[in-house]
Amino acid sequence: MSAASLTGCGTANEPGSTARVARQDVKIGCIIAEEYGFFSEQLSAAAESLSRQGFIGEYDPPEGVRPAQEVWNDICKVQQVENAEFVKESFYNTDQMEESEMEDAFFHESDVDLMLVFGTAAGVWLTQNASELPFEYMVFASADPISGGIVKSETERFNDISFAHVDPGRLGRQTELAYEIMPFDSIGVVYEDSEAAYSYSGIAQLEALSEKNGFEIHRLHVDEPSKDNDYDRYYNELKAAYHELIPDIDVLYITTGMIEDDKLPWLLEEVHEAGIITVAETTESQVEYGALMHITMTDAPEEGGFLAQTLKDYLGGTPINELNQVFLITPHISLNLDTIEKVGAKIPMSVYLIADKIYGQGTGGNAGTDQGNEA
Repeated sequence: MSAASLTGCGTANEPGSTARVARQDVKIGCIIAEEYGFFSEQLSAAAESLSRQGFIGEYDPPEGVRPAQEVWNDICKVQQVENAEFVKESFYNTDQMEESEMEDAFFHESDVDLMLVFGTAAGVWLTQNASELPFEYMVFASADPISGGIVKSETERFNDISFAHVDPGRLGRQTELAYEIMPFDSIGVVYEDSEAAYSYSGIAQLEALSEKNGFEIHRLHVDEPSKDNDYDRYYNELKAAYHELIPDIDVLYITTGMIEDDKLPWLLEEVHEAGIITVAETTESQVEYGALMHITMTDAPEEGGFLAQTLKDYLGGTPINELNQVFLITPHISLNLDTIEKVGAKIPMSVYLIADKIYGQGTGGNAGTDQGNEA
């Protein structure tokens, strides 16, 4: 580890807890697994929370979604806390790095004591190489860090230098709620054939729900884009995979966060024409662009607030392997009324009443509602 140390007078964080001694001179860096809007949103929300509490100086959140590095640079400009510094130069995107580059960068990173990490793939790589790391790390925005191999359980780590936010059964709750709203016999899913994609696509939870309720899972694999010029290949293969699934499924589970929202109407055109329900796993914005439903199990303000509190506890002296990893996100339902009517889906009226966001205009009539289930 670098120069960070524990000094000063100890204070108990909780009643009955042992005294904690605040850390001093902690240097903090940031790693993202890819350029994904939710990562920058959560990072910005954490900075907002720290600023509101007076833990850092005044932070003005950006309008719209900006690249994570730009958000990081803004945070680094803010007046820092007394015992920590956000290091502008210590920002990394592992999606843009070769294996050898990550080894060179992370095994010899002497300017950082703590890395804030966003995404499953980056968290898995650090955990697999933890014995070589000169810093501690906290993993956020991982759909399932337990099945992904980042931590053993809600309380156990694979090493003493790590932490991961765990929301038990996050993706399982999402698909289970979707099944309760619109019971189906078969579901299709397309994801990359890799351990990381299996984890963040929630396939283990989907398989468990399949065993419980008896529906079939039809799956196909498409490699995610590795470079900007790889997106045309990716979208064409993804659309072809969706087309291949159509005869066998009632529901399509849209799992990848690599899809640009404005591509969804084209990608889902044949799916919706076939009357198939589409459930978006990753973001509400996909419902705005045509997916029928999303049940939010990620929330940037909530998770950013948890990140801020975790960082404060860490700087206050709590050992990283004793930090509380569990934080449950409040689910929110969003619907697209135009898509509901297009595919002829019957949604209980009670779901409309509790939905947090409804996109589209619809016809204004009763189409798309199940009047037998009115609240």
